[in-house]
Amino acid sequence: MKTLLVVLAVLAVLGGGTVALVNHLGGWNTLIGKSWAITYEVTAQPAETLADVTYAESPDRNRKEAPQSASVAAPLPWTTEVIINAGEKAQVAVTPKGDQVLTCRILLDGMKELSSATGQPGEKVTCEASTST
Repeated sequence: MKTLLVVLAVLAVLGGGTVALVNHLGGWNTLIGKSWAITYEVTAQPAETLADVTYAESPDRNRKEAPQSASVAAPLPWTTEVIINAGEKAQVAVTPKGDQVLTCRILLDGMKELSSATGQPGEKVTCEASTST
């Protein structure tokens, strides 16, 4: 009986310590995160041109952190899949290298369109959408 009480006391202390630590660090959602599978797509008219693409992606799907920006000079059409943590902004901005008309899209799970935009000839185009929590 005494051993059982000692074991229960140890478990209570460990459990309480774990809860206190998790709450101190911002709660379970901050520690384990919740993320969304995002696809960025960029097309151009005329097709098969170069453009400067800047997009947001979360550095870690298992930890809630603000998205970081990445940039590439990419041939169009261009697409990439990233992770964006819940409650953060998915964003892609594209600057043409000439007088192309650019179109961008943001898709959730590669299917549901969250945002789309088409720019004027030779002008930058931006798509953005906030993910739900």
